[in-house]
Amino acid sequence: MKVKEAIAEADELKPNVISQGQKIKWLSRLDLRIKQNILDTHLYNEGETAPEFSGYTDASLEADLLVPEPYSEMYVHWLSAQIDYYNMEPDGFNAANGMFESVYTAFRNYYNQHHMPAGTRKTYY
Repeated sequence: MKVKEAIAEADELKPNVISQGQKIKWLSRLDLRIKQNILDTHLYNEGETAPEFSGYTDASLEADLLVPEPYSEMYVHWLSAQIDYYNMEPDGFNAANGMFESVYTAFRNYYNQHHMPAGTRKTYY
């Protein structure tokens, strides 16, 4: 999913007046968290390379977000939760954040199952 696709889907599902620039910042913060807490704590499998990521800007609309399908829906839930939080809509925030946390956890578990933690070595018995 691209940055612009996540923003467009969130805007369609939850019309709002929050700027595109703010939504890009929210997506950037989330992907920085994902990179630091999940991707960088594991070794990459053969053929994989570490993503070059230092954040998104207004020029990043065509950039691919870090988390692939089928987990990329987390970005829409994340944006929805942030919109509701800043609009002081606690019920909407709780629902969207719960959906976000569910998909985030599913991605983290999948990634943990398919990548060796950094600082470990394979041991063959």
